[in-house]
Amino acid sequence: MKPLLLAILAAYLVAAIHSVLAFVNKRRALQRVCDLSVIVGFALHTAALIVDWAVDGRYPLLSLRETLSFLAWTVVAAYGVVLYRYGAQAVGVVALPLVSVLIFAAIVLGTGPALAVEQISGASVKWLVPLHATLLSFAYAAFFLVFVSSVMYLLQERELKHKTFSAIFHRLPSLSTVNDIATTAATIGLTLLTLGIATGMVRSSSLYGRLWRNDPKEIFAALTWLIYVGLIAYRSTARWRGRRAAWLGVAGFVLVVFTFLGPRLMGGSYHDFG
Repeated sequence: MKPLLLAILAAYLVAAIHSVLAFVNKRRALQRVCDLSVIVGFALHTAALIVDWAVDGRYPLLSLRETLSFLAWTVVAAYGVVLYRYGAQAVGVVALPLVSVLIFAAIVLGTGPALAVEQISGASVKWLVPLHATLLSFAYAAFFLVFVSSVMYLLQERELKHKTFSAIFHRLPSLSTVNDIATTAATIGLTLLTLGIATGMVRSSSLYGRLWRNDPKEIFAALTWLIYVGLIAYRSTARWRGRRAAWLGVAGFVLVVFTFLGPRLMGGSYHDFG
């Protein structure tokens, strides 16, 4: 599958480069090239996931390479939704380079051992692993949108406060738009994270007789859940809209990164694989 991943990487790199150029130069022709490259890359990426599923005979989200690739796919899907609903092309300036890095990492790391789902007894439990991983991947993509929109909000809010309007200010979506993106993405992400944690607890209970094992990833996931519950609660009050909520969105994504990398950094986790 490496040749197909290389083609996917090429498409996303073209999209990322043209997204940055379109943002800097404000040229629609460059953005059209970006959009076309994203469509081509996403189509190839979707095909690659399906082929992996068919060839390996298992859900393509159980090794490190597959996880990175699938996470990149969810980020592109999330970017596509934002682009369609809000026309926020500036999100692609951050999202598409990240996607390119994830695909590159998947290619460099190559194949690795998959999570041993085959050792799980009982068909009623096996489906929980791919469902659990899928829900969390889409949750991470949603929280990434919260992070990007929060950073854009902070940049614009700072320039408004100091009355220094740079070129970047005029290229970003309005404050109301980025605030709407952050609020919607946080709500969706929290819902998916809650379902992901719930399915993980059901699986843990079925396999080990315990809902909670104090695993590093479980701890970070719980902390992430709490901070996004707080974010949504604070956004519902007038006092915490805007700058404070944006900073909370940034802090939340830092925890998301630790949730994703925690098992590998801390070791001794049954979530670690690949």
